[in-house]
Amino acid sequence: MIKATIQNSPYCTEITFPCSETELSKKLVEIGMNPEHLAPMATVIGIEPSELSALEDCDVSLDALNYLGKRLDGMDKLERKQFLAVLSCDEADIGYGLKNIINLTYNLARYTLIEDTDDLERIGRIHMLNVRGALSESEYNNSEWLTAEGMKLLESGTGIATEYGKLFINEDIPFEENFNGTTFPPYLYNGSPVAVDIGYMGLTETVELPCEDIAIKKALCRLGADDILDCKVEVDSSRDISDEQWERICAVEKTKDIFGLNNLLKTEDILLKQQPESIFQKEIARRLSEEEYNFSFENGEFSVKLNCGDVIKIRKDDVLHSSGNFTDDGKEAFYALYHLNREVLDYCTAYEKAKPLIADGLSEKYRCLAEFGGTVLAAKHTEYGFEFVTWDRTYDGNSVWHGNYYSDYAAAKENFATRSGLIDKDKLFCAEELERIGKCVDFTMRHNGDLNFDDCECLKKLNEKISESLPEQQQSAAPEMSM
Repeated sequence: MIKATIQNSPYCTEITFPCSETELSKKLVEIGMNPEHLAPMATVIGIEPSELSALEDCDVSLDALNYLGKRLDGMDKLERKQFLAVLSCDEADIGYGLKNIINLTYNLARYTLIEDTDDLERIGRIHMLNVRGALSESEYNNSEWLTAEGMKLLESGTGIATEYGKLFINEDIPFEENFNGTTFPPYLYNGSPVAVDIGYMGLTETVELPCEDIAIKKALCRLGADDILDCKVEVDSSRDISDEQWERICAVEKTKDIFGLNNLLKTEDILLKQQPESIFQKEIARRLSEEEYNFSFENGEFSVKLNCGDVIKIRKDDVLHSSGNFTDDGKEAFYALYHLNREVLDYCTAYEKAKPLIADGLSEKYRCLAEFGGTVLAAKHTEYGFEFVTWDRTYDGNSVWHGNYYSDYAAAKENFATRSGLIDKDKLFCAEELERIGKCVDFTMRHNGDLNFDDCECLKKLNEKISESLPEQQQSAAPEMSM
């Protein structure tokens, strides 16, 4: 959010960004300007947050300031702190003006902000997530690698002290220009059902529909186009719209009647295909998509269509085969989906029943799934899935520290069990140890001629148990032992 006092001499008014076109038009009237001005400019005489004070006493585009407000509104807490830390740091040297400040919102990967320098693993994780944008599951849980990266960052000695924490400039990541000072980069803010890309002379503006008509006119003005008929029009949607309505909506790519489509979307409800609503349904949908299943959702249940032609139904409390008859492939897939359903149901139910985790300095909203011996197992649910964490309580019990982060529920539970002392970790075998034991068992079965039938059966079951405990890639890749 940005609060600004703007002036069109001799009039001034206060305005909060982001705002609607209607609200902006009202403010233009208050400072004696045409409410339908397609490129309104005004002088900023006061602004919050104070880190934006470089804009004071400058004539700025109010639409650009509104765009910046939307970008800030879409940031999480860490991203906002990164943004403000860079603005407050002279050494960051992003340049002056609203154009560069907007471009900064697209270049946060160039700047790593570390608030707490005590946990090297967490420092490494924050830094690598920042510069890469994402980590694989193995990277995310690689404590040794993350600790080394955290140590490398701190020992670089390049950290700049700010009121938000230590700021590191990642010189190998260039500061790129996404905003050219005129046309705005695509940014979907309103969650509208339809977005239209308008292209003209190599430039593009994206408009979310439905919207106020003046927003479309402003986009055309920024492009320098006199008429929508001179532009290229492409329609997209983030929603699963019914086929009949989607055909009508896409017709605008040929007719270019964006204003007509805008009015249609204002007066007619978009019929959406059913979407998952509960946490369990959303998580099952995410996991099925992640594992590339072909599925649909209707009437509160998922239908998974297999390559072999079988269809398997998934509800919250049950997994059913559509016909009750299995092909060999269908039977194997059924049990795989059954176990997936039970796992998701397990942690979603635990999460829904859990109370918020209360700890000083914890900014994110975690829930406490379990606690024993001063160790906490917590979870956070986001649109991208679940994050599981184990922490130790501090001596006074008011805070948590030394977090181990997981996207895998089973791994998080295992870490909690050993970390809290519920299970003696020295009595457990790691995957590598199990793999070696499995090889020894297999070798004994193949080459020991003194084994009787019962011994062979016992070793066979033991090997099966070991295989089930190993990750799939180790099950398939484990070489045989030879003399």
